[in-house]
Order: sequence, then C-alpha cells, then structure tokens
Amino acid sequence: MFEVVCAVLLAVALDRFVPEHFRVDPFMWVRAMGEFVAQRFDGDSRAHGTIALVIVVVVVLIVIVILHFVLGLIAWIFQFAFDVIVLFWCVGLHRLGQRAEDVVDALQAGEIPVANEKLRTLSGQLSDDLSEPSIAHDTVVAVLKQGNSNVIAPLFWFALLGPFGAILQRMTGALSRLWAGDAERAVGFGWATVHLSNLLDWAPARVTALSYAAVGSFEDALRCWRDAGDVWSDSADVPLLAAGLGAMQMKNCEVAAGGDDDEALDLVTADTTHVQRALALVWRALLFWLLLVFLLLVFSLVAS
Repeated sequence: MFEVVCAVLLAVALDRFVPEHFRVDPFMWVRAMGEFVAQRFDGDSRAHGTIALVIVVVVVLIVIVILHFVLGLIAWIFQFAFDVIVLFWCVGLHRLGQRAEDVVDALQAGEIPVANEKLRTLSGQLSDDLSEPSIAHDTVVAVLKQGNSNVIAPLFWFALLGPFGAILQRMTGALSRLWAGDAERAVGFGWATVHLSNLLDWAPARVTALSYAAVGSFEDALRCWRDAGDVWSDSADVPLLAAGLGAMQMKNCEVAAGGDDDEALDLVTADTTHVQRALALVWRALLFWLLLVFLLLVFSLVAS
C-alpha cells in the first residue's frame, strides 16, 4: 500500500512539473501497432476485431510484464521507478489542462474556428455549432469525461493491478478511439474494443462522479445523477456528465424532478470560465482521493 501511494504521488508530481518538451507519448506506439494490426485483420466483423484486440493487448502486456520482472530481479528501486514512469505516462492531467486552455485562449481571442480545431485536438470531435457557448460547453464535457479516462481511471486500475492495469485501461481507450471512430466500425471491428473500454471505465466513472459530487455542489450532483436514471447501466459518460454538470451547477435538476418547469433542465450559457471551473473540478477530485488515501495510509501506520 505504501509503495502504491508513493508511486501515485510521484507520478502526479511528474505530470505536474515535467516540461512538455521532455515528455513522450507512449500510446503513439500503441496506435501505430493498432493501425498495423487493423490493416491485416479488419474484416468488419466482431471476430476479427476481437482477435486484433487480443493480439495488441497480449503483446503490449507481455513486454510490460517482462520489463517489470527483469527490473525487479536487478533491484527493487528500478522496478519501483518503472511503475512510476508507466503511471506518469498514463496520467494525462497536464495535457488535458493544456489542451483545454488552448481552447480557452482561442475563444478569448475571438478566434472561433481556431477554438473549434483546438476542441478537436482535445476531444477528437468538432462542435456542431460554431459559437462560443457551444464550443465552451463541448470543452467542459470533454474535460469532465477525460477527468475520468485520463486521470482517475488510470490511478484506479494502478491501485488494483499495478502498471498492467493502468496501461491496459489507457491502451484500450486509445484503440477504442482508433478502431471505433465511426458508428459502423464500432458495431463490427471495434465492437470488442468498445465493450472492453466501457467495462474498464465503468467502476472508475462512478468513483469520478462521486468525486465531482464531493468537491462540488454535492446535492445538485447527486440529484442530477439520480435523475439521469443510469446508475447501473454500462454507460460511463452519463453519470460523469450528470454529476459533473450538477456539481458545477450548470444544470438544474431540482425543478425538473417536480415536472413543473422544463426550462430548468437547460444548461446555463457556457463560457470560458466554465472550462476553467471544469479543470479545477478535476484537480479537486484528484486531490480529494490523494488526501483520502494518504490519511488512510497514515492511520494504518499509526494503528500498526
């Protein structure tokens, strides 16, 4: 437990303080491998997609297992450093914040088309409506989603399965975006990858939703999450967005629960301040869990 906490703290610190020009994107190689495998197995069927997924996952995890084992034989500190570096690669809070701030800067400069392109860099999608409120809203949604997939979920799986869990979660997400970029491919070749990604995000998404509630407007977040009616489904996005938007008080679910005023369900007019508030919410959610785990560790050490 102590090693896990230390690894998480060091990885988060590296993510916060390592300059961008010293960073590498290890999932670039996963995407390249995914493209290579897809060219040979993409028969637009679930069976072919499942085989391709197994090949990529098994190859990458075997490499991670071998490196982890060999470094452990040399010295414990090398193995620990490897775990920290892997987690540092998987936690993308700095990159999330930087890309969201790029959207904010473009919106504040009045460069709407540029902001829309920055949004695509962040979320992989352009906004349907070329207006500041629409782009700001879509950016908030992307930040809330990636607060789970790029921050809380890797830490969650690292705590359970070590570096293998963190790599598996991020790698599956990268392959899901690569192999299921459109609806038709998601039904066929990308089906297995999408389902595995949803499975790996299911529990962390609810942990993240609770985190947003704990560090935001608690009652509003839980009310919106409850009214979403999707607590136990296989969806990760619905609880995240319901709790996140409620925690930020961007959605009013109180009147809607009484059924008297449909207008109360409308989102507030989003702007750049809401993007910055969403980033702050993700940071507070991360700090909430780091503080909680740290206190539990101190308590266990004192009790022993």
